[in-house]
Amino acid sequence: MRQPGGLERLAGDPAYVDAVVKETLRLRPVIALVLRKLLEPLELGGHELPAGTTVAPVILLVHRRADVYPEPEAFRPERFLDRAPGTYSWIPFGGGVRRCLGAAFAQVEMQTVLQTLAESVALEAVGRAEAVRRRGITLAPARGGQVRALAAR
Repeated sequence: MRQPGGLERLAGDPAYVDAVVKETLRLRPVIALVLRKLLEPLELGGHELPAGTTVAPVILLVHRRADVYPEPEAFRPERFLDRAPGTYSWIPFGGGVRRCLGAAFAQVEMQTVLQTLAESVALEAVGRAEAVRRRGITLAPARGGQVRALAAR
């Protein structure tokens, strides 16, 4: 809603809806990190980690790598219009064999809700952009993601 023309584009462009969902999950993943226990030794950054070591890929940091995502703090859905997210650089649902079982469903659900809202009601942001806060193990908008419905389309 803070991107000029963004809501109008959501209403008529399914590829843009998909890109908005991916960019939202990049900047605001539901969880900050995942934990994994190594089943075999791993060399990481010049350090040998033995089997049994617990490692924690920090999703928030992976998603803000400037070498992968130029202007990493900016909301730019266009990043995902011409290329799919990287297997190891976009991990809002974890990865590998332990990737969230509901990831595909969650994305379809987000796309459907966003597109339906954009097609049926005019919305505007309430106040300034919201900070993120922890709620249990998940991350959420500090004020609940407030928006104002102006009128039916």
